[in-house]
Amino acid sequence: MKKVILSLAVVLCAFVSSYAQINLKSVSVGASYFKPSLDYWNNSSFLTGYNGTGEKFSGSVMPTVGVELGLSKNISLGARAGFWSNSVSGTLSSGGVSRTEKLELSIIPVSLEGKYSFSFSKKDSASSKSIIPYFGVGVTRYFIQNKFTRTVANGTGNVNESQNGNSYGIQILVGAEKRLFSKVYLGVDVRYHLGSYNQKFTEGTTSSTQSISLNGLEAGLAVRYKFN
Repeated sequence: MKKVILSLAVVLCAFVSSYAQINLKSVSVGASYFKPSLDYWNNSSFLTGYNGTGEKFSGSVMPTVGVELGLSKNISLGARAGFWSNSVSGTLSSGGVSRTEKLELSIIPVSLEGKYSFSFSKKDSASSKSIIPYFGVGVTRYFIQNKFTRTVANGTGNVNESQNGNSYGIQILVGAEKRLFSKVYLGVDVRYHLGSYNQKFTEGTTSSTQSISLNGLEAGLAVRYKFN
């Protein structure tokens, strides 16, 4: 995976260096629904014992911001960031002792994306009726934080800890945009994330590491202001 990601990064950088005329194409704000797999947390971790039936992380709305540089008529290079968060909580009982636990997970995907937009005539592209499809691929760095709290009723063993880390992945995207008015456009796209991160667990003197998948679909809208 690392070799693939490095190769994509080299290709994207090669696009930039091969074009002399680079211009600021657009800035955008948006929101999307992202549901990462988080397979270990949802299927094999201690969360499966919460509330008697188990609890799972669900999808969540993620605000996004982006900027795009035009390299040619059809090709652009963009940077995009989002903030995704979700939490799971539950109660567990063991040996007559009840405890309440909560796990909060946040993911900040920051991506560098190459995008190809299909061509239309200048007259059509300026029309409010024109829909411009596009596709692309991006290299993503995922900044991850989890916060775990445990409250033990009538006992000791309360826990309040957090962990931070990051990992790399890939996004594949397809979408389309339409002019609303003046230089303002509405874009809709669907992305598939390919990535994972390693989570370290420590229990007493024993440590273990689990790979947790970030694979999943993301779909959303963005309002773009175009400069040209």
